Amino acid sequence: MKGTPNSDAAEDASVYDSMTGRMNGFLYRCRNDANYTMVVMSGRVKEITGYALQDLLNNRRAAYANLIHPDDAEKVDNGIEKSIQAGRNWNIDYRIKTANGDERWVNEHGGAVHDDDGNLIFLEGVVVDIGGRKEEEALRTENLQQVASVSGNIIAETQKILHMLKSLRLLSLNASIEAARAGEAGRGFAVVAEHVKELAESTGKSAEYINELSNELEKRLGAKT
Repeated sequence: MKGTPNSDAAEDASVYDSMTGRMNGFLYRCRNDANYTMVVMSGRVKEITGYALQDLLNNRRAAYANLIHPDDAEKVDNGIEKSIQAGRNWNIDYRIKTANGDERWVNEHGGAVHDDDGNLIFLEGVVVDIGGRKEEEALRTENLQQVASVSGNIIAETQKILHMLKSLRLLSLNASIEAARAGEAGRGFAVVAEHVKELAESTGKSAEYINELSNELEKRLGAKT
């Protein structure tokens, strides 16, 4: 038995609500005005904003534009406007203030809706919670900064070692010269000087290798950040 148009529409709406209810965000359609006046919303509106869906529709209790963090509002407005002018979708990360005052990171991916004459009539898209991603990014940045700091300390200390080793090599050279002048009496001193020279050269190579590795690490960290 074929379903009636009303039953089909009800089933479609049920499927639609089920699908949007599973996403960590909500779908919207709004007017392109200063308030981003919401006319259609579906999904986890309450969980993301702290406001019931009905409270945001037609700015009944709060306008969505007022939820956007003041420091991000200009970025959002400009991003949407530039995308509309370019005829493409926007993809923007920004913060919102929830009903209880909490700050939450969201991502909005949306586009403009035009009528048959090409007039812009609505904006629509999806807003999802990206708090987890932002926390991971912050932790990753912190770890990179810590590694970079340690790397910088290693480089600084290695440079000191290299400087001291240059002095040690010079001392060994001078000792060898004095031992040669002293002849037989300076033979023992010459042996010590040779050992000092070998130690300086061996340690110097290790210090230079550490320095090279640290510089390479520094470059890689710089490229990632």
